[in-house]
Amino acid sequence: MATEMSARDTRADTVMEVIRTRRVTRSFTAEPVSVDHLRTLLEAARWAVSAGNRRIHKFLVVRDPARIQLVRAVAPGMLAVPTALIVICTDTTKAAAEQVQLEKDSSTLIDVGTAAMNMMLAAHALGLGTCPVTSFSQSGVRTVLDLPDSLIPEFILLVGHRAPQRRVLRQGASTKLTVDDLTYWERYGHTTPE
Repeated sequence: MATEMSARDTRADTVMEVIRTRRVTRSFTAEPVSVDHLRTLLEAARWAVSAGNRRIHKFLVVRDPARIQLVRAVAPGMLAVPTALIVICTDTTKAAAEQVQLEKDSSTLIDVGTAAMNMMLAAHALGLGTCPVTSFSQSGVRTVLDLPDSLIPEFILLVGHRAPQRRVLRQGASTKLTVDDLTYWERYGHTTPE
């Protein structure tokens, strides 16, 4: 029993360390990301939660530098130049088959976020950097990536090897925020467990 708890605590510590140390990467080297590493990220996305286990999202990996530059042209939020992109798309055909009402069901975007976070954590564990991009023209991305009308690009994850960068926090950002600063217990305003 003690050995089982110790192994569980060790796994939890490892996961928490990956969560605590992951950062957004805003500068990448020109070194390509291996197909094996990209497959690991896609496997992590596949294991993310999915509302009703419907799995209405598809993933497009882009490694061609010219296509990445085309995406940058329609994505003002894409400031860095990675060696790979993973575009998370909603498959409207699959959504219709699963009777998902995209205009009403916010769980579909939550599923995008959980897949993205799984990939970001897996990338960090592999020594890679990532940066999420949500500021882009959906129609522009659909056009430059030649996506069928049935796919809606929802999220772009930049993936690559981190270039050295100095961490700069926005003015006024707190580095001392704790879980207690964000948490209430049982009722709003109660900051300690009863």
